[in-house]
Amino acid sequence: MRFLVLLLVPLVSFSQDLLLNGGFEEENICSEYSVNCAPEAWIYTVPSFTYYFKDLELAHSGEHFIALIAGHAKKPYYRSFVRSRLLCGLRKGQTYQLRFYIKSAYPVLDSIGVYFSDYDFLFEKQPYYKVVPSVYLKNAQQKPLQTTNWQQVTINYVARGGEAFISLGNFKKGDLTGLTRIDRENIFFVFLDDISLRPIDPKEVVCSDWQQKRDEIYGENARHEYLQRLMRLNKSKPKEKVPTSYTRFLRIDTLIIPDVLFNVNSYTLSNTAYSILDSFVRKTKGLLIDSVIIEGHTDSTGKATANRMLSANRSKAVYDFIMPYFKEPIITRAWGSAKPVADNKTPWGRQKNRRVEIYLYVKQ
Repeated sequence: MRFLVLLLVPLVSFSQDLLLNGGFEEENICSEYSVNCAPEAWIYTVPSFTYYFKDLELAHSGEHFIALIAGHAKKPYYRSFVRSRLLCGLRKGQTYQLRFYIKSAYPVLDSIGVYFSDYDFLFEKQPYYKVVPSVYLKNAQQKPLQTTNWQQVTINYVARGGEAFISLGNFKKGDLTGLTRIDRENIFFVFLDDISLRPIDPKEVVCSDWQQKRDEIYGENARHEYLQRLMRLNKSKPKEKVPTSYTRFLRIDTLIIPDVLFNVNSYTLSNTAYSILDSFVRKTKGLLIDSVIIEGHTDSTGKATANRMLSANRSKAVYDFIMPYFKEPIITRAWGSAKPVADNKTPWGRQKNRRVEIYLYVKQ
């Protein structure tokens, strides 16, 4: 269904993050000691309080970041992994974009890997260095470098289907040996911050029971001795797949209100615009609607602040009209001149750029 519309445009991705607390800002209060010893939703394969950092100057953003043990100067094959449960299972054949920031002073980033699994990696039975990850960082879109500065890593991952967990760590077959070159420090560290995992397809969104899954993930409070006991118990049991709900797909119907349907240099809707919006609302009756997004745009003439304000006011004018007819969430965005669809150097292009776009997300 396409509503009366004048033009369809590419949609900015509305898909939601499948990882919780990717910035590590939410602190987990460990059940053993009642202290904030780990990030919510993320669990280490070792006691974690010494590898969860709070430092506004050193974090990529916010205050918190985490560290992985890539090796130990005195303990062979000593390394740590961090894992999180995905909010929804991944769909076979679909592509997901993983992004995070990383840094290390040691030549190990090539061997840092990402492992997607349908079972909990905390209960992995074979030695960690024998596990083959889903992808190594050396295969990322841009190979990370040995540096003490934060650098972004982007990986597009095609799902096998059913992946329920993500784990990161050093999957190098050999060991990292030698000296750390840091006084009284035997650990080779790799630092991580701001991790996200999103479907590439903007029509793919989180599963319907994501709130229940979020509460379950945040409810995992075992750390330290409790965690080690839990890991020992489960490693003696057969490996089990974890049941998971899958992401959903939405149909996106698009309506564009062009500049000519507003009064000149104004955010007041014309009578014709009211008629179009009334028709739009009537045609949504009976649809299973997930949400609505309204985005305002202008051309590049004038000051940026004025353009942003005009686009915000025009989005709100549309919102005010349709809001009483929807119980579903309605989100408004004001882009000003930041997202043109035509050349602002021509009158025709500028007119095309002055618009309000309505995206209706319909459950399939």
